Amino acid sequence: MTTEERLEIEVKVRIDSPETWRERLPALGARPLYPRAFERNLVFDSAERELQKRGVLLRLRQAADRSLLTMKMPGRAGSAYKVRRETEVGVGDFAAAEKILRGIGLAPVFAYEKYRQVFRLAAVLLMLDETPIGDFLEIEGEPAAIDEAAARLGFARGDYITDSYHRLFLAAGHRGDMVFSP
Repeated sequence: MTTEERLEIEVKVRIDSPETWRERLPALGARPLYPRAFERNLVFDSAERELQKRGVLLRLRQAADRSLLTMKMPGRAGSAYKVRRETEVGVGDFAAAEKILRGIGLAPVFAYEKYRQVFRLAAVLLMLDETPIGDFLEIEGEPAAIDEAAARLGFARGDYITDSYHRLFLAAGHRGDMVFSP
């Protein structure tokens, strides 16, 4: 298992049809890196929400045949981009990692699901996300590369969304977890 620490810089844009974008992205030169896969994400915190109060996100993600534990530190305010320091490590067993987190007094405070397909276009990663609150394209990379890719895809800075899926879920008037209906 490898650990990666990096500065994550990204934006989201709303899209209408993931199927259309799944065809359009390769036509624009993007190459698929990972096939479409279901993701289950659990955000952990203490009962007092100590991590949230500090602006820290601790997430356990299960996607296809891999699981990741991610810590995101407080973001940079006032930017056109969502910027956070991120440390991520692969974990071999999702259930065991969840048990460890619960064992040290943390519990899931938000669960969210999505289908994600990942592409690369020049110097950015493109994540095509299908969520219970709509469909999005995340663009991740350096600011200039994000702007260049967004323009190539027909988006402008005014289309950028820097909110988390949790904030978008709450802003849409929902409560509880962001999961697909059974």
